[in-house]
Amino acid sequence: MNLNSKYFDMIRTAREEKRAQMVEDGSRCDWPECLKSGDYPAPAGPQANARRHFCYDHVREYNRSYNYFEGMSQAEAESFRRAAQTGHRPTWSMGTRRAHGSKVEDWQFQDPLEIMGEAGFNEVNAEQRAAAGSKVTSGQKRALDVMELSETASGDDVRKKFKILVKQYHPDANGGDRTHEDKLQSVIQAHDYLKASGFC
Repeated sequence: MNLNSKYFDMIRTAREEKRAQMVEDGSRCDWPECLKSGDYPAPAGPQANARRHFCYDHVREYNRSYNYFEGMSQAEAESFRRAAQTGHRPTWSMGTRRAHGSKVEDWQFQDPLEIMGEAGFNEVNAEQRAAAGSKVTSGQKRALDVMELSETASGDDVRKKFKILVKQYHPDANGGDRTHEDKLQSVIQAHDYLKASGFC
């Protein structure tokens, strides 16, 4: 940095002129019995938009003793502190602002692409589905068809059928024959899908 630069002198001169102008305008330090210029603004209070002006020494002392919560009760100060954690925006506990249905079974809606099934919203077992009278999704129906089961099958039926089909199509059970390997893969994928969608 070149301290002999003409630009540096211009900046310094401008600041000195501004400070001299503030002193001429009567902008002195607001501290009692202080005759220095009030170059440093500080807030007059928590709810006030006005500013007070102090010299460097007094603004430091003012800031050290400034209390934003002055005039508030302990409960009001604590309430403000808690609201400040979320930027004074309203928040609710998880699950307190649900619609009518508060149980997963009540959240029945059309999901032809089965987007919500993977997120865990359809985690209802076969007995609860039968009691509620709801049908299986199209993805679950395709998986049940691959596993050669009907729509009324329970989770236990799926698990039992899975063990049977794996033993039937696995190459080790067929003397190393890999002709049924594609069928085995589709059975495993169907079982994984049914498990992930909460069917079993």
